Amino acid sequence: MSGTTSQADPVDATARAVLLNRPQNTKFCDNHVSTTKYGILTFLPRFLYEQIRRAANAFFLFIALMQQIPDVSPTGRYTTLVPLIFILTVAGIKEIIEDYQRHKADNTVNKKKTTVLRSGAWQTIIWKQVAVGDIVKVTNGQHLPADMVIVSSSEPQAMCYTETSNLDGETNLKIRQGLSVTAAFQTLEDLVALSGCLECEEPNRHLYDFTGTLRLENQNPVPLGPDQVLLRGAQLRNTQWVVGIVVYTGHDSKLMQNSTKAPLKRSNVERVTNMQILVLFGILLVMALISSVGAAIWNDKHTEDAFVVCIYTHFKGHLLVTLEVVKFTQALFINWDMEMYYSETDTPAMARTSNLNEELGQVKYLFSDKTGTLTCNIMNFKKCTIAGITYGSVILYFFCKLILPTSPQICEFLTMMAVCHTVVPEREEDQLIYQASSPDEGALVKGAKGLGFVFTARTPHSVIIEERYVYLIMTVIQLSKCPLTFFNNAYFVVLQDNVIFEHLTEASQYKELTVAHLEQFATEGLRTLCFAYVDLEEDAYQEWLKEYNRVSTVLKDRALKLEECYELLEKVNAPSLSLVWRKWRISRQSYFENVRKTQTLLIVSLQATRATLTAHCSSLGDSLRKENELALVIDGQTLKYALSFELRQAFLDLALSCKAVICCRVSPLQKSEIVDMVKKHVKAITLAIGDGANDVGMIQTAHVGVGISGNEGMQATNSSDYSIAQFCYLEKLLLVHGAWSYNRVTKCILYCFYKNVVLYIIELWFAFVNGFSGQILFERWCIGLYNVIFTALPPFTLGIFDRPCSQQNMLRFPQLYRITQNAEGFNTKVFWGTCINALIHSVILFWFPLKMLEHGNDGQGNDYLFVGNMVYTVSILHLLSLYMFLFFSHLAVWGSMALWMVFFAVYSAIWPTVPIAPDINRGLKYTVPPSSCLSADGYAFSQEEHGVVSQSQVVRSYDTTRERPSL
Repeated sequence: MSGTTSQADPVDATARAVLLNRPQNTKFCDNHVSTTKYGILTFLPRFLYEQIRRAANAFFLFIALMQQIPDVSPTGRYTTLVPLIFILTVAGIKEIIEDYQRHKADNTVNKKKTTVLRSGAWQTIIWKQVAVGDIVKVTNGQHLPADMVIVSSSEPQAMCYTETSNLDGETNLKIRQGLSVTAAFQTLEDLVALSGCLECEEPNRHLYDFTGTLRLENQNPVPLGPDQVLLRGAQLRNTQWVVGIVVYTGHDSKLMQNSTKAPLKRSNVERVTNMQILVLFGILLVMALISSVGAAIWNDKHTEDAFVVCIYTHFKGHLLVTLEVVKFTQALFINWDMEMYYSETDTPAMARTSNLNEELGQVKYLFSDKTGTLTCNIMNFKKCTIAGITYGSVILYFFCKLILPTSPQICEFLTMMAVCHTVVPEREEDQLIYQASSPDEGALVKGAKGLGFVFTARTPHSVIIEERYVYLIMTVIQLSKCPLTFFNNAYFVVLQDNVIFEHLTEASQYKELTVAHLEQFATEGLRTLCFAYVDLEEDAYQEWLKEYNRVSTVLKDRALKLEECYELLEKVNAPSLSLVWRKWRISRQSYFENVRKTQTLLIVSLQATRATLTAHCSSLGDSLRKENELALVIDGQTLKYALSFELRQAFLDLALSCKAVICCRVSPLQKSEIVDMVKKHVKAITLAIGDGANDVGMIQTAHVGVGISGNEGMQATNSSDYSIAQFCYLEKLLLVHGAWSYNRVTKCILYCFYKNVVLYIIELWFAFVNGFSGQILFERWCIGLYNVIFTALPPFTLGIFDRPCSQQNMLRFPQLYRITQNAEGFNTKVFWGTCINALIHSVILFWFPLKMLEHGNDGQGNDYLFVGNMVYTVSILHLLSLYMFLFFSHLAVWGSMALWMVFFAVYSAIWPTVPIAPDINRGLKYTVPPSSCLSADGYAFSQEEHGVVSQSQVVRSYDTTRERPSL
C-alpha cells in the first residue's frame, strides 16, 4: 500500500485544503494503488506468520523441530519435516499465484493513461502519476483516475452522466453537475488562470456524502456537495468530456476506502472440530505421560519426548488439506449447478467462499430483505388514490380527460409523478427510454407517460413535459428523510408513507381516507409512495433561501445545520397515494401464509414499547421462546426502542416465540443489529439474504450471507458468501447443497480422525509390549506416508461424492433438513463415539495379529517390524473397506491398496542401493498375508516362557564368540 490513508469521517473544519494551479502545502497520498498481500521482501515472513498461526501447523512445526534433536525421535528426522514442507509449499504456491494475479490487475490500473493540465499544457500521463490539485480532463467512455470535483463539461451548465457499476454495481446513469461559477472555464487559458482554494473533508468511505467549499479569488465561497463530485472508478457516459480538480487519490479515494476485507467467518463444524482437537491434544499429553511413567517403572528411564513424537501424528495438517480440497470441490458443484442458473441475465450461482459450505446445512434463522429479494424489483404503476378516491391506471386515464370536481387534483398528482424524480430521458431511434436510478422512479415516470403526462427532457434548471410545459427548478435539497424539489412558488415532495404523515398540517384533507386506502393496498402486496405539495409565498421563499445559502457554505456540522434550516419550511398539504405493483419472486400466498395471527408493534416511545412487550410476553406464558402460529410486525421507529439495552431481551423472547417477524421501514444499521442480536444470544446458525447496498451490513453480520443479483446493483453480491440470481434458488442451495456439504464434511472429518486414532493408538498398545522403551511398531516412512498416500483418497471420495439422499427426495421431504439443521451428524457425542469405536478397533487390529504372530513357522520369533507391517496391512485393509458403496469409493479403495503393495515392493528393492530405511532388510517377506504366518505346526522357542525365563536372562547367557558346532 502506498502513501498514507486517513480513515477520518466527516466533518472537521478545513480538514483538507487543495490549492488550485499551485504546489500543495501538504503532502497527500499518491495515486498508486496496491491490493496485493505480499511484496518480494515481505512474502516469506508474512506467509510463514499466517501459516504458523494455525494451531495444526504450529504443532506440526514443533514436532518437526523436536525430531531434529538426536536420539529424541524414533520415527526419524524427516518423516514430519517433509510433509510439513510439502504442505507449506503447496500453500505458498497458491498464495503466490493469487497475489500475482492481484499484482497484474494493479499494474493494469496504475498504468492507464489520462490527460492532466501541467506547465500550461495538456499532458498525457499514467494514473499513478496523478496528484491532488491536478486539473484532469476525462473523455467519453473513460474511467475516472481519482476523486475529483467538476469544473466544466461539454454539456450545458457543467452537467455530465456517469455509470457507477464499479462502485455500487448500479448500471443506471447518474447525473452530476458542476457549479455555475466554474461552468464557463472550458478553454485552456481559462483553466490555467483558475486560482483559489478548495476546502473539503478528510477522506472517508461514504460514497454518497461530500462536504466542501470552493473559494475562488475575487468571488464569494460556494458550497460543494456529492452532486459536484466524480468518484474514481466511475465511467463517463453520454458526455464528450469533463474537467475536474483532483481532491482524493489512491487509497484516499472513496473506492479504495470501501475496499475493506470481508469479516472472517468460521463454520460451526470447524469450531467444534478445533475444540475437539484441543481436547485430543490434552489426551495425547496424558498418553505420553502414562507411557513415560510406564517406562520409568519398567527400566527407570524417562522417555516422555519419544512418546509425544510417536503418538502425535493424528494431529497432523493432513485434515486441513483434505478439507480445503473437499470444500473447494463442493463450491465448484454450486457454481456448476445449471438448475440455479438464470438464463435471462446469464447469471449462475456462485460460491464466493468455500469455508461455509457445511454451514448452509445448519441454518435455523433466515433474515431476508423484501424489496428486490422476495420481489423481483420489477415495478409497474398499478393504482392510486387521489382526494380520497381510488383509481386504477386504466380508469384514471379516462377520468383525467373529463371535467370533474377532482380533475385539478388528478392533474396535480400526475404532474408530480412526471416531474419529481431524477430520471434521465434518452432517445434511441425515435423511442423515448428512461434511465432511472431506482425501479420506483422508473415505474412512476412510465405510468405518468401512459396517462398523457410525458416527461421528455430536463435541463439543470427545468423539467420539460410533453415538450411544451416547462417547470422551472428553483432549488433541490436533500432531506435525510425525503427529497424536496421547488418548482416556481411551490414545492413537491415524494415520501414514504410513514414519513409524509409527519409533515402534514392539521388542515390536510383526505388524510383518513388515504390511510384506509394505504392499509387496503398494502395487504395486496403493493409498494406505496405518497405525494404532497405546499404553496409558498415569494417573500417567504426568498428569506428561507438566504438562510439556506448561508448554512450550505459552512464546512463544520453542515448536515446538522441544514436539517435545522429545513425545519423552517411549512408543513405539506393533502397527500395522494401512488400504488406500484411489483413482481414477486415467490408466491404472495406463501409469503403471507404464516401471518394469519399478527401481533403489531407501532409505538413511538420507550415506555410504550416496554409496556407492550411486557404485555405480549406475559400473554404467551409457557409458550414464550417456543414457536407459535404467530407473526410479529414492528416498524423502524419502534424497533429503535426495542433494540435498546433494557428491552432487547424482551424483544428477543417475543420474536423467538413467533413463526415470522416482519420489520418495516428499518435502516441498514437496524437490519444488522437484529441479526447480531440473534447471532449472539441464540445458539443457532443465521443466514441473511438481500440484493441492495442497504443489505450489506446484515449479510456480513450473519453466519452466512447470500446476495441476489438484482436491479439494485452488485454491492450485496460482492459482499456475500454466496450469490444467486433468484430467491427461489435458495431452497436448493440450503436443502440440497447445504445438507449434502454438511454430511460430506462431517463424515470426512470423522473418518480422518477415526483412521488416525485406530493406527496411532496401536503405538500405545505396543508400548505395553516393548517395555515402554519408545520403540515404534511401524516403519518410519510408512507412518509418514499413511495420510499422504495410502489412506488419502477415501476421505476425498467420501467428502466429494457421498449422497445420503437423492436431490429429489431432499426437495420433496424438507423435513430431512432437520437432521443437519440440528447437527445430529456431528456433535460432541458423535465425535467421541467415533473415537471410542476407533479405540476398540485398534485393540482388535493390534492384539489379534500379535497373538497369532508370536512365533514364526521356522522356529524363530518374528521381529517387531514384521509384526508391525502385518498390523499395518490389516489396518489399511480394514480402514479402506469401510465406505465401499460408491463407484468412486471402489476406485479409491482398490487404488490405495495397490499403492501400498507397489510402494512396499519398490521400497524394499531400492533399500540396498539407497539406505533410507535401515529397518527394512527382509524385502517382500513383510507383505505375506497373515494367514500364511499361522501355518507352523508347533513352537520351538518362546521369548518370555510365561515369565519363567525372562528374555533378558536368555540374552545375557548367550555367547556370540563361541564357534557353533557343525552336524
